[in-house]
Amino acid sequence: MKRKRDNPFTEFDRLTTEIEEMFFRFYGGPRLRMMKGGAFQPLADVFYAKRSNSVIVKLEIPGISPGNVRLTLKDKALIIEGARIDPQQEGETVYQQMEIDYGPFKRKIVLPVEVDVEDSKATYQDGFLTIELKVIQKSNDAVNVPISVRKAKEA
Repeated sequence: MKRKRDNPFTEFDRLTTEIEEMFFRFYGGPRLRMMKGGAFQPLADVFYAKRSNSVIVKLEIPGISPGNVRLTLKDKALIIEGARIDPQQEGETVYQQMEIDYGPFKRKIVLPVEVDVEDSKATYQDGFLTIELKVIQKSNDAVNVPISVRKAKEA
């Protein structure tokens, strides 16, 4: 049986993929981002609650004091900024294993609808920050727009 000639780059591609996976496993993915100067991003769920007619944003932020978090609503976007501070960083610390992300974070979540800023609330419980944003009700009724008539300027 005659063997087909292999693509010479197939093995190179396989090797490249294996090396990338090895670095990802070794540095833990987010660690690589942190080493490059990036910030971590807490996990978030965003959903619509029919019962309360609200958009709910739920963030997983254990170990982060609510006092270290700032919420801003701007142009149909919710911006969540904060920081997880490592109390063990004082003095010299040598880690054997480091899997918890520390430092600043910023999440920008584009909202699917317009919300009422005045009727919004945020609660923190058991490591979860839950933000409830009431949806603004828009009227589907037809509205007549009056037309104003101006006099023509005389020349």
